[in-house]
Amino acid sequence: MSNQRIGIIGAGGHAKVVASTAIAAGYKVVGFYDDDPQTWGSHIFDIPVVGPISELTSQSCSHAILGIGSNEVRKRLAEKLNLEWITVVHPFAWVHPEVSLGVGTVVCAGAIVQPYAQIGSHVILNTKASVDHDCYVGDYVHIAVSHLAGGASAEEGAFLALGSVVFPGVRVGAWATVGAGAIARKDVPPKTIVAGVPARVIREVS
Repeated sequence: MSNQRIGIIGAGGHAKVVASTAIAAGYKVVGFYDDDPQTWGSHIFDIPVVGPISELTSQSCSHAILGIGSNEVRKRLAEKLNLEWITVVHPFAWVHPEVSLGVGTVVCAGAIVQPYAQIGSHVILNTKASVDHDCYVGDYVHIAVSHLAGGASAEEGAFLALGSVVFPGVRVGAWATVGAGAIARKDVPPKTIVAGVPARVIREVS
């Protein structure tokens, strides 16, 4: 890992978490790249915010990772940028050996991923997220401090907010949001926001 020079895309709060996760995992983070000019020249953990994302190249960094919380933005950048992505697991997370992790995924401190879970690419398993056995997590999903019970699934771009719970075998559709503290006992339709106990659709999203 010491030969890999890692660039973090983003310079906001989530980028700090991603950088600290990468550093704890033994990677050398050499710079942050963000399109907000107000961040340029600043430092995070004494690591410079170098400039816009376009300046991150294979010459400046051997590998990169997305430090952006928005699922939509992560997808857009991952599809646009021709970079070598890394997958990062915090040493204080626990991931069973019989788990598949996609490229660009970040598993933060305290997260638990149980046997035979399938985790897609550019997924955020945030601090203390819990994914139980035989779950499926699609690309660009963000699971906050929430629990995905055995055999449940979260399809592409889904967001499980703080304190949410998805019951065993329940499917969260693509680009749906399970609101903070919600308990999803039934399937969540794609492109909807659900909230409450039990979770109910409160509106659709475009």
